[in-house]
Amino acid sequence: MGKRVLVGYATGTGYTTGVAEAIGSTLAERGYEVDVQRLDANPSATDYDACVIGSAVNGGAWRPEAMSWLASSAGALGARPVAAFCVHSMNGGADEKQTRKRLAYLDRVRAVVTPVAEGFFLGTGPTAEDTSGFARWAFKAFGGTAEGDARDWDAIRAWAAGLEL
Repeated sequence: MGKRVLVGYATGTGYTTGVAEAIGSTLAERGYEVDVQRLDANPSATDYDACVIGSAVNGGAWRPEAMSWLASSAGALGARPVAAFCVHSMNGGADEKQTRKRLAYLDRVRAVVTPVAEGFFLGTGPTAEDTSGFARWAFKAFGGTAEGDARDWDAIRAWAAGLEL
């Protein structure tokens, strides 16, 4: 039996669920015993050998339920490897400004744990079918980079395949 790994996540729209499931299935293929659970279900980190935790990003930060779980689990997390990931629609570009803003999504997380790995994955953004031209322009003007479903499944699986837990 392999290491037990929690893939815990917080989502608002459900798109982070798919990312967590892809990470979980990739880890299971590598021989880990994986549970994929929402963090608002309050899974116990002490039941696992390692944790991969993530959240959708709202307002430049993890969702409140993810931060609450992280704070309440800090002691247990300090005794095991933890990887962290974000699902976001803003600041996905390679330039210095967007990179700096994207990395800042995990500042509050890093204040609690030191992740062994960090993943940043685009989620979803507005499309012409669901958003006005002006709103899409404003989204891009403020750093929006995802258009529609921008999840890169190959990149997500590659990140999970390279995790050292």
